[in-house]
Amino acid sequence: MSKNLIALILIFMTTCVVVNAQASEPLELVQKVFTDKKFAKRTNKYSTGEYKGHPNANDLSKDTKLYFRILDESESTAVINVTILDSHGNGFDAYTHLKKDKDWKIEAFRALAMTGLMEKALLEMEKLTEEQIATLIQQDNESFKSKEDFYQQLENIKLTLALDDTIIEHFEKNREKFEELKNELQNTKVDKKEQSYRKINLGKQIKTDYKKLLINTISTSYNCEGCFEFLIGGMIDNTVGYLYIPNEQNVPTLNPSRIIMIRKIGNGWYLFKTT
Repeated sequence: MSKNLIALILIFMTTCVVVNAQASEPLELVQKVFTDKKFAKRTNKYSTGEYKGHPNANDLSKDTKLYFRILDESESTAVINVTILDSHGNGFDAYTHLKKDKDWKIEAFRALAMTGLMEKALLEMEKLTEEQIATLIQQDNESFKSKEDFYQQLENIKLTLALDDTIIEHFEKNREKFEELKNELQNTKVDKKEQSYRKINLGKQIKTDYKKLLINTISTSYNCEGCFEFLIGGMIDNTVGYLYIPNEQNVPTLNPSRIIMIRKIGNGWYLFKTT
């Protein structure tokens, strides 16, 4: 074998090593961290900030089903949605936030927080008989004014805790009503007296019974003019709902400390969660 040929082979091998050593793109990296147990043992090499390598593939049971979706990606940041399901199809959506310096690294792992109290309330409400519900309404008509109100709030909690796909399915099923509600809001005069540091409550200024759409509150969005926030539910600042943002340039930047996810639905509508 000639010296020139040997040199070419060495150059080729060196090039291959460099290419294989490069960091994975955000989606591929997250997939490896949560599906490749061997790769996940070296997760500290792909971690930064508060993420210390967990959770990863080695923290999940063998019958766990995972689905991945890119929610946002720029030159320096990315958010990957990880849907985590058990063998019965139950689970939750989580959001891995990544940033890039020289290589892509996972910075934070987020999901809707403080769901424990809602899950407990849901279990207790589902156990009640019709007679017990009637008694509860008589004793506490501040929380529930009628059986219809009780079941409406029950469905609202279910939707708050639901998978992202289910929350979007609810919107699509009622899209026409949401569009009518949005049109009414656009023609509503905003009461500046109710303005706070972040948004204006519009609930008392519209005629549509938005509670039937499993929406708790409606407000202007603090992110942009002419935008609206339809809050489904949550605890304190850990919330889930829909946004209407007519200009895509006004979609807020995702941040693991505030808006942990935004997913496009279409025609200016988005699903969002905060923490």
